[in-house]
Amino acid sequence: MTLDDLICSFRVDADDQPNDRNGSHGDLLWADADLARWFGEAEEEAAIRKRLLFDDYTVAIVRINVQEGVSSYPLDPRMFEVTKARLLDASTGEFIEDLYITTRDALDQRCPRWRDQRRQPGFFIQDPTRIVLPGIVDRAYTLQLEGFRTPLEPMTVDSDPESTTPEIAAVHHRFLVHWVLHRAYSKPDSEVYNPQKAATALAAFEQYFGLRPDADLRRDERSDRPHHNFAWW
Repeated sequence: MTLDDLICSFRVDADDQPNDRNGSHGDLLWADADLARWFGEAEEEAAIRKRLLFDDYTVAIVRINVQEGVSSYPLDPRMFEVTKARLLDASTGEFIEDLYITTRDALDQRCPRWRDQRRQPGFFIQDPTRIVLPGIVDRAYTLQLEGFRTPLEPMTVDSDPESTTPEIAAVHHRFLVHWVLHRAYSKPDSEVYNPQKAATALAAFEQYFGLRPDADLRRDERSDRPHHNFAWW
């Protein structure tokens, strides 16, 4: 579905359609610009809640050039969950090893002086906005990530409604309307504000896409994952 299709679907569900024969938009309750912005929100919410956009191919997001002595690197804001990190040779691109996700607390328990040790990376820490390779990186590498992200080009008020489509799979598109109904009926306007309809629409959205993970859950997901060999030297 295009953005135009989605807006039309919303207007049918909300009974918000032009009343005159000329199809004038002057008597509509919600502006197209607001609906476009809310559909952008809806797709982002869906992508996060249901982990719909897996990426191991967008170079600007998944590839990091690691420099000698530099341990911390910005994580693209669209990548919200790293599921795998692979260490490659910077010169040849050849695979060296998979890195295990860990936390500072776990490393402090196993090797309190890890921050001062120079070594080949064997682990990574995912902070909310950065990727950290514990210790002092001994030489240049390439870090190849895999994980889940939000849309590369979110739908906005500036999107062309006739050509813009959500990046998530088409099978999910029609369920985005529930979020927009929720946002529309939550608007603080006496003519449209309806908390009961807003709550019903949000419940329908959450029934399909799930609840939004909170910060605590995201932190737990970035904690140590069990594996067979965990050594630091």
